[in-house]
Amino acid sequence: MKQDKKYIILNWKMNFTVSESIEFSNNIIKTLSGFKNKNIEIIICPTYMSLPYCYQILSSFVKLGAQNISHTNDVNGSFTGEISAKMISDYAEYVILGHSERRNYLNEENSDINKKRLFSMQNEINPIICVGEDTNVRNSGKHIDFLKGQLKESIASDYKDKIVAYEPVWAIGTGKNCDLDKVIEISNLTKSLFAEDTAFIYGGSVNKDNIKDYLSSDSIDGVLIGSASLDKNSIEEMLNLSLIHISEPTRPY
Repeated sequence: MKQDKKYIILNWKMNFTVSESIEFSNNIIKTLSGFKNKNIEIIICPTYMSLPYCYQILSSFVKLGAQNISHTNDVNGSFTGEISAKMISDYAEYVILGHSERRNYLNEENSDINKKRLFSMQNEINPIICVGEDTNVRNSGKHIDFLKGQLKESIASDYKDKIVAYEPVWAIGTGKNCDLDKVIEISNLTKSLFAEDTAFIYGGSVNKDNIKDYLSSDSIDGVLIGSASLDKNSIEEMLNLSLIHISEPTRPY
């Protein structure tokens, strides 16, 4: 069954102090308040520190998400520096899990991501599971097997309302976005492993110049935007483009 809406997820990563987040949130309210489309779900993922403040300002217009949760415990415990799923549940309806930056820099394993997935669901937070291959894997021609492994181990049990974000490592922050046909190949793989109603998101140098191509495809259910989400004018342009292309009939591929 095809998804009946598209997701636009803005990942602010490790950017903006609390005061900067408040200022930026106030700056984009006009854009967000005028953007109403029942077929589009906008999710903004600020830092932990800014999440409560962004929630107060933006929750009437968008959904809020976190960028990570602890894999140690879903509620509390003696885990210095960790943030549990329970702690963000007052503000976040979504959480990004397994982002390539965490996999690469913090050595997160698929099993860690699966634990976090279960913890988020136990606290009624929707997990957004990220997968993606690096340049070496892509060039070796083994990317399909690699991604199968990530998907099966990060999502070790089936569940409803799955959201999978494909973010090829070689495309993130490089300005080299993935060709549409290659993204559709991974969408087909993902939905063959789970279900047709799995929401498949693309992330990897998404910007105002290419967002329309991804959103126009019936095989892609949204986009995960990083660096381009840190600029007010860029957000406005991308949202306007998404409104046009989601309102139009999507392409059957």
